[in-house]
Amino acid sequence: MTAHPLLREVAELLRRTLGQPPAWLDTLHPDTLLDSELHLESHDLATWSLALRTRYGPAADLATHLTTLDLDALTTVTLADVAALAATAEDRAAGAPVPGKVAASDGTEPYGGERAEGPTGAAPGAPPGVAEPVPDLPSLSPSPSPPSDPSAVPSAVAVGARTRPGRFLFVSLPLFGHVNPLAAVSRELTARGHEVLWAGSEAFLRPLLGEGTPIAPIPLRAHRGQADRGLAAARSRWDGYIVPHARHTLPGIERAVAAFRPDVLAVDQHAVAGALAAHRAGLPWASLAPTTMELTRPYRTTVPRVEEWIEQRMAAMWRAAGLPGEPPHDLRFSPHLLVAFTGEALTGPLEWPDNAVLVGPALAAREPDRTFPWEWIDPARRLVLVTVGTLSLDLAADFHARVVQALRPLGDRLQAVVAAPDGTVADPPAHVLVRPRVPVLELMPKLAAVVSHGGLNTVCEALAHGVPLLVAPIKGDQPINAAQVAAAGAGRRVRFAHASPQQLRTELLAVLDDPSHAAAARRVRESFAAAGGAPAAADHLETLLPAGPTRP
Repeated sequence: MTAHPLLREVAELLRRTLGQPPAWLDTLHPDTLLDSELHLESHDLATWSLALRTRYGPAADLATHLTTLDLDALTTVTLADVAALAATAEDRAAGAPVPGKVAASDGTEPYGGERAEGPTGAAPGAPPGVAEPVPDLPSLSPSPSPPSDPSAVPSAVAVGARTRPGRFLFVSLPLFGHVNPLAAVSRELTARGHEVLWAGSEAFLRPLLGEGTPIAPIPLRAHRGQADRGLAAARSRWDGYIVPHARHTLPGIERAVAAFRPDVLAVDQHAVAGALAAHRAGLPWASLAPTTMELTRPYRTTVPRVEEWIEQRMAAMWRAAGLPGEPPHDLRFSPHLLVAFTGEALTGPLEWPDNAVLVGPALAAREPDRTFPWEWIDPARRLVLVTVGTLSLDLAADFHARVVQALRPLGDRLQAVVAAPDGTVADPPAHVLVRPRVPVLELMPKLAAVVSHGGLNTVCEALAHGVPLLVAPIKGDQPINAAQVAAAGAGRRVRFAHASPQQLRTELLAVLDDPSHAAAARRVRESFAAAGGAPAAADHLETLLPAGPTRP
């Protein structure tokens, strides 16, 4: 690895930060991308940045420097760029003249100092480097003006009081981890005598909601894959999924609003079309947070340019929906109510909006899986579940292979169920069962541990059953969730891209054999139970119902 005099020094500091063996340096090159190839998490970046500042001077503060870059630049920073930044900082510390720009690895593009302008054709108002425009939402006819005070809610009743039957419209992204907690709340409201309607794909929702739940059908539309990691995942999550979903579903949601005349909309934080429809109709709505990514908004402090870019995306969707001016608030956060499916025993003390309530996981019985081979489970051995969720399967083939290799010599003491597509794992041993669909909640009471990507739904389902975790976070909110699990003592974390089979085996056995992890998981379980789950969420949603006689 050559091309810059400080390149190997900088890489060595990174190697020590990540705890990699010396031979790992041979896998790097000057154009190694920090974001998509090294998959650095925020704590990695902070530790490496501290080492760089200590070695080369204050100007080598990489973490701070990255906050000045737009999204395109963030996803293309290379190891050579970091070496150039270190050289500039070293010269500055020594009192040498510092040029206004630091050359990138090919010597053609500026890295530090003055920023290059975005490419020609950048969308108006987009941050530098974001060339493609925000996809247009459907052109919509003028709508009733929302209340002048967007936080105004019709006169309602106190939490827990039983009101007249109301009408609730649920809107969610078509993802298992998003629909499942909302479905539990939906069932609770139905059991209390309220009318509930879902707007979304009949084919996707029906197996999750059951036959009795009404659905206003909106055809399921395929969107771009979510294979990106790191900061690039923010772009693919919004431009490849959230924005197209809003564009495609908004007309159908508005038709459901007109026909059903709901009192309240219950909206997945990522289903921005639900928030837009509520504003257009002047209806109260609640944000339901099935993940911690939008709940904690980590980009605000770590990479504010990315947060600004997301806000610009939401503003463009607001205008395209025919709403006047700028959004009066962040569309991921209802001014009326924010329901988070987590609890402080997991999150630790955080600053929450005044209208936020933490109810813990919302669990409800699901349709039994009659195809699962329950007789395969040996009660004399401990059972482990391996799952990376829905959106990360296209990234997980190598991870699955390493996990199965880690499990291979452990057949005398455990069995493992791996949730993965058919053909993903070549020649699994007899004590490893690979299936494309797994009855997670039915398995939970039988599990000794879960190996997971750290999606909030999986994490909370495990901890709600007192099951400790080994978490290998990939993207989005998963590093946040992994850090919370480790801080709570309810499990351990490993690196998704770098953990070897030996390390995975060692860490899994630590989760299984150290009783402190199971004890901590049980403490979180007790906290979740006290938070109230789906009944508590339903209590809070009922506060948004207008008081008064039943509507004809």
